[in-house]
Amino acid sequence: MKARIKLLIILTVLAVIAGCAKPKPEAIGSFNAVFAFVDPQEADLLKEPLELAIEHPIKTPRPEKLFRIIWGDTNTFEDATRHHIVLIAASIKSPGWWGAFVRRNLDKKAYEGVKKGQFNVFRKKDPWARNQILIILTARNADELRAFILTNMDLIFEMINNYCNEQVSKWLFGKYQGKGERKDLERKIAEEYGFGIRVPRMFEWEKGTAKERFLWLRALDPERWVFVYWEPLDSTQYKKISLSWLVRTRDSLCQIYYEGDSLMKEELTYRRIYFRNLPGIKYRARWKNVKKVIGGPVVGYVLDDIEHKRRYILDGAVFAPGVRKEPYLRHCELIMLSFNPDARAFLDSLSMR
Repeated sequence: MKARIKLLIILTVLAVIAGCAKPKPEAIGSFNAVFAFVDPQEADLLKEPLELAIEHPIKTPRPEKLFRIIWGDTNTFEDATRHHIVLIAASIKSPGWWGAFVRRNLDKKAYEGVKKGQFNVFRKKDPWARNQILIILTARNADELRAFILTNMDLIFEMINNYCNEQVSKWLFGKYQGKGERKDLERKIAEEYGFGIRVPRMFEWEKGTAKERFLWLRALDPERWVFVYWEPLDSTQYKKISLSWLVRTRDSLCQIYYEGDSLMKEELTYRRIYFRNLPGIKYRARWKNVKKVIGGPVVGYVLDDIEHKRRYILDGAVFAPGVRKEPYLRHCELIMLSFNPDARAFLDSLSMR
């Protein structure tokens, strides 16, 4: 976070929503739905920046977004409080209902911090239901709030995305109908390949061997898969990740293991990242199979592991005709986010779970 940004994130809102005596129900609905509220007097300034910050279109055969904003008003607020993610954006000068909500629910210290331009983001866990978050974005006036949102879009997105990942991970790696995380399989992978990755109950080790430097994990209904591949890394390659190398390497692997799937190069986008302190890129694209006339979304990472002299490709893809792809693509990404290039550290953490 840049030092010039005047921002303090209050992880627990100091006075928002006093707890009630009766037990709270479990939150319901999709984890990628954000129930958002702004006052009509500020809507023209705030709605578009919030959509830019939160929704994030992804590469799928039919347009989809990582998150869907469901705009509400006072008539739909009670229903929204039953769901997982609630967001209220209003300045402390707003004359509408949500401005009054913010003024009423911030204590004196928090309110004074907003007036001084110090506090803009407040978050509270489980205000009305269990496994729920409330996010409040505020500022001295609507113009300042708009500027804050536009300047801190990554912060706002990551707050929501991290919460979503935490909740989905609980289900993905948890137990269901007597089946749970494939820990024996994880241990075998770590011992043979020299890296660790978590395997949910519905995934199988489909293909690949340590000798081939390739691992393919796959689930059905709908079909989604994750592969891990590595090549030796030397000092001349470090941080010089070529997109043409990525496309060529991935397509060659798919010729062997995936019946000829290939990346649609014209839709390939990427950004530079650090993953467990490893430099690399995160990419999104679509895959296609010309012979079968099918395709779907892809998300992946290329990582340089200097210590072990390996360049990794972690790649996740989905084939789910007729249904939303985002939830299943998130499953793939959460598996990849569990990747650890240090097999010993992974095995140590496995013994603790």
